[in-house]
Amino acid sequence: MLAGPAAQPLESLPGAEQPRASELFVAAVMVTLVAGLVLWGTAFNDQEAPLDAGTVTAEQALDAQAVPSGSFATVAGRPDPSRIVPLYGMGPGREQDVLLVLRGAPRLVLHCRAKHPLAQAIYRHRPTLKGQPWAAGEFDATWQLSGRIFDADKYTDPQLAGSGTPLQQLAEERLGVAPKEQVRVLAVGATPADQRRSAQTAAVFGVLMTLIAIVLWTLAIHGITRRRDIRREPNAAA
Repeated sequence: MLAGPAAQPLESLPGAEQPRASELFVAAVMVTLVAGLVLWGTAFNDQEAPLDAGTVTAEQALDAQAVPSGSFATVAGRPDPSRIVPLYGMGPGREQDVLLVLRGAPRLVLHCRAKHPLAQAIYRHRPTLKGQPWAAGEFDATWQLSGRIFDADKYTDPQLAGSGTPLQQLAEERLGVAPKEQVRVLAVGATPADQRRSAQTAAVFGVLMTLIAIVLWTLAIHGITRRRDIRREPNAAA
């Protein structure tokens, strides 16, 4: 009985590893691009140290030339109890941030974290943030609110993104801002230390992505080299 041709392992067939090598190559390119963007952004932020504008008025905070986007500043004023918007956290039981404005300055939106004293005071006195009047004299004191100022279109935040409504639209619909008026936001409580931690986290992430890219490039090159060797073996045997 004649024996048929011996079955060859799949990995020994010419081109058998082509899809795997191609996938590794694509993955290596994508991870390399991500790592490059992250490291470039980190280096750029290190070079562009944010300005500390000190204590400014609400009007000065709206001046992009006097207080560039990304600057740290302190703004004094009294909260407007009629213009407060809760930002609902993702998942049950999550504490809420709030958006609010100062009296007479609706175009400077304050993003107050749930743990900030002002947000805590709001929740103590107005638990549902709607349908309950404020008691006489509440929040008549002037608050010194420090944080980081951004143009509305340059500000990103997970809770704000989770609301599904752009900041400009929220300001127009809920905070009394006239349509198409320039809006800026003060991220209350943001500090230079927070920025440094974010930059360090981004740098670590960039390094890890670089290491992953190196591994993927190594595997892709190894796969391509091995496939070429397999193709040469029959010619060498002949």
